[in-house]
Amino acid sequence: FKQGIPIEVVPFAYTKILQNLHLIGSPTAELRMAKAKAGPVVSDNGNFLIDAPFPEELMKDPYTLLTRIKMLTGVVEVGLFCQMAKAA
Repeated sequence: FKQGIPIEVVPFAYTKILQNLHLIGSPTAELRMAKAKAGPVVSDNGNFLIDAPFPEELMKDPYTLLTRIKMLTGVVEVGLFCQMAKAA
């Protein structure tokens, strides 16, 4: 997935979350901008979406990465789904 991990964040915290994502290994994380209107994409819950690509070495341990992202204040949900499938 080339765009990165989708992360839903509360609007008032997105700048600080972007800074923290850069510190934990996603230097090109960015707010997802809308194509058909001015401004960022807004979720059904009124939150913003950030796309955060991480290097392959960090993606080798998705559980740790998921925990680090979810611990950031203002993160609502993360598009990493670890240990959710019973069969593939």
